[in-house]
Amino acid sequence: MVSVPTDPLSLLDNDGAIRFTAVYHHRLIYIEYIFTDYSASSCTKMIFVPTDPLSLLVLLMTMLLAWITTQHYLAPCKNFPPGPWGLPIIGSFMYFGSDVHKDMTKLSKKYGDVYSLKMGCHTAVVVKGVNAIKECLVKKGTDFADRPHSWSVEQYNPRYKGIADGRFNDKWQRRRQFAHTTLRGFGFGKTSMESKICEEISFLLDEFRDIQDKSIDTGAILNRSVSNVICSIMFGKRFNYSDPKFSFIIDTMGKWFELMGTMYELGFLPFRRPFNQSNINNYNTLGDDLRKFCKQQIDEHREVFDPDNIGDFIDAYLAETMKQDGNKDLTDDQLKYTLADLFAAGTEKTATTLKWGLLLMVLHPEIQDRVFNEIDQAVGANRLPRLDDRKNLSYTEATLLGIQRFGSIAPFTLPHCALKDTSLEGYNIPKGTEVIILL
Repeated sequence: MVSVPTDPLSLLDNDGAIRFTAVYHHRLIYIEYIFTDYSASSCTKMIFVPTDPLSLLVLLMTMLLAWITTQHYLAPCKNFPPGPWGLPIIGSFMYFGSDVHKDMTKLSKKYGDVYSLKMGCHTAVVVKGVNAIKECLVKKGTDFADRPHSWSVEQYNPRYKGIADGRFNDKWQRRRQFAHTTLRGFGFGKTSMESKICEEISFLLDEFRDIQDKSIDTGAILNRSVSNVICSIMFGKRFNYSDPKFSFIIDTMGKWFELMGTMYELGFLPFRRPFNQSNINNYNTLGDDLRKFCKQQIDEHREVFDPDNIGDFIDAYLAETMKQDGNKDLTDDQLKYTLADLFAAGTEKTATTLKWGLLLMVLHPEIQDRVFNEIDQAVGANRLPRLDDRKNLSYTEATLLGIQRFGSIAPFTLPHCALKDTSLEGYNIPKGTEVIILL
């Protein structure tokens, strides 16, 4: 029951501008309000507010749906990149099948090299094409140097530590510069890295010889082989393929990567999270196991650390921490996350490319024969191919490039984020907008 004044004039304000009258009838409050404009005639309107719980709930849900719909179709700013509208809550996911990068490429043909997508309730900008990507990452690289807030990242890295997920600031730039310089010093990305790779290939060939004429999982062996190359730089050693701890962490990393796609979707579709709790828990557990492995390597190095004998990335990091003058940018926790970044990035992508190569060679034996014959003629059977042989292995190089194009194992870069209000291909990009680079 609503208490209604017997005298509506009692609600007249001091200026005599607004008067309200409330009348209760059939579970609705009829509220009549009279707005008096002294320069015009009075205007009277009537609205109806339900009072029973069910009717109130329906009203609130309707208002919420209207607000969500309005926010969904409202552009973040003027001259924002165009794109498919999508639907409230689920966004543009209805446009995507199993090959998301192919579906995004189709959308770029309709909306251009820079277009927007509704990722659930979140708006992102997709960038495709050489010119657009060059403007984003090179000409305006600083404008788009940040990483976006990500629910999936915050599950295992809530403070965005390390290199891959770190937020752009002075401390992150210093850590990244140190990691880049140190890795280059140990030969990463240089011809001096060739000797480490050739050494590991010899172990891989021995492993294949030992198990020839048997059915094998080449993926597991390739993962261990590729990982050993990055381990030799980070940890200063390689692991035996049968080492149980090494096998466990490689398998852990593979399972972790398999769950990344699901976690990425859950970041944009939160209503699905209660139904995927087991995947969320597994993802966090696998991430914890990977970081524990890296922490063990740090502890082992610290026990025998000699500043006059720097043999790997961890040694170089520990030596650098001793030089810090009250500046705690380089900590053990940061090192743990950085090692996890390098360990994962240095293993999964290369190993997956090699798996595609083996598969395609099996499916196309005529190409396999041509590659074999070219290597046999240019290199011979007594040594492994070297980078210096590249000029004589044009068909082999073309085949490798074709495998990379066909496999398309990394169609996207890591997500970027606008550090400030900026523009791209003539469109306005507000600060904080997530940018997806489609390669």
